[in-house]
Amino acid sequence: MQANSSFNVEGVGLDVESLPKPIDWAVLYGNTNPVELEIGMGKGTFLTEQAKRRKDVNFFGIEWANWFWRFASDRMRRNGCTNARTVRTEAGFFMRECVPDASLSVLHIYFPDPWPKAKQNKRRLIQPPFLAVVEQKLVPGGLLKVITDHKGYFDDNIAPFITASRLTLVPYSRPDSAAEAETVGTNFERKYILEGRPFYSMAAEKRF
Repeated sequence: MQANSSFNVEGVGLDVESLPKPIDWAVLYGNTNPVELEIGMGKGTFLTEQAKRRKDVNFFGIEWANWFWRFASDRMRRNGCTNARTVRTEAGFFMRECVPDASLSVLHIYFPDPWPKAKQNKRRLIQPPFLAVVEQKLVPGGLLKVITDHKGYFDDNIAPFITASRLTLVPYSRPDSAAEAETVGTNFERKYILEGRPFYSMAAEKRF
């Protein structure tokens, strides 16, 4: 399922239906810098800070919730993040149809919806078919970075499925924009820290 919206904030928030499939990143950004994509960017806290600090990297954010998408897009505009773009769309569709093969240097997935009820587990993002797509879209040496606060999701999906994939496990590294007590520095993480929740992180590299 894809979203249909004409919302545009100074070239940051884009209409997914107007984008070519697949996207030509060099045309979209006007350069050939590496591309990092975040699925579920929320209010855009992480992407905004990264885009401000790393002008030599292009950042792309996906969000399904309309209010969050608009908020994050405007936040990046206000912070002068000319190297950031966003769309409101479903992650699986976007990864399959819009992202060119071997084009992402990093895929960030932070605090994905855990779908905690047993009958909902099949709706979780981290599944073998999705990871097969991730393998296709990462460049050699590209990274998948995942964090969750939900132990069941980590134990049942994230850890076993990523371990069983063709990606190679590597140590998770904190971004420089994260505060001392943070693992990544998203709005959800800051909320969950106040609630005393533990976090579970994992990173894997494409080496083929």
